[in-house]
Amino acid sequence: MIHLFLSPHLDDVALSAGGLIYKLISENQKVIVLTFFTEHDQYLTSHYLDSVHNDNMNSFTKLYSKRINEDIAFCNKLSAIPIHGKILDCIYRVDQCGEPIYKHSAMIYSGLVHKSDYASDMAEDLINKTLSNYQPDYIYAPLGIGRHVDHIIINNLAYNIKGSRNFKILLYEDFPYVLGKYPTINPDSLESALLRNNKFDKNAILVDIDLKEKMQNILFYESQLEPLFDNKSNLLISLKEYHHSISKTQIQERFWLIK
Repeated sequence: MIHLFLSPHLDDVALSAGGLIYKLISENQKVIVLTFFTEHDQYLTSHYLDSVHNDNMNSFTKLYSKRINEDIAFCNKLSAIPIHGKILDCIYRVDQCGEPIYKHSAMIYSGLVHKSDYASDMAEDLINKTLSNYQPDYIYAPLGIGRHVDHIIINNLAYNIKGSRNFKILLYEDFPYVLGKYPTINPDSLESALLRNNKFDKNAILVDIDLKEKMQNILFYESQLEPLFDNKSNLLISLKEYHHSISKTQIQERFWLIK
């Protein structure tokens, strides 16, 4: 079986489905991690000030250049195939006048794709090429918890390709947004995301995972540890909180199969 994971950014799949990926690789199944928004522009970081109103965006932009190497190391460890889409992250995309399209966190986490944003077309071209090259049996895409515009673009993309080929699509729960604490300016929830994803019927699929292996996979993305969790202890606390919300007796990841 071939499993294609659609990751908006260079850590989303490890954060949300790192346990399943480890399980699939252990079963000698083929895993491809397609990450869409992998590029940055060092000249645009000044638009994101280190303030409460911007969810510490400056911490993310300073470390962006390390993220591709972290993703390659993660995929190499698991023998997964990494594909980098080389599309600019939304915080670096500009309009025809050269002005940032998403000027602050409220716009980034609005769930609204700006009319000047070209990324959806580029992402669609990339997924079509990848589907043609690999012909996966399963595709995993973000549920869009958190309303981050890049996550919404890939979530919409998953629905647009449904039915055109013979594969199954599952939506993963965006971690850490699924905790209901993020983004800090306007927290989202699993329940709200499920309501937004009402285009198709969905069944919950539970997968037993190894929490230690999942945490080790997330720690490959060292540049994201401090901005997201401050430290390893808080990461482990957050993971336990999330997985405890799914099951009090087993460590599981939950996916939503589109019927």
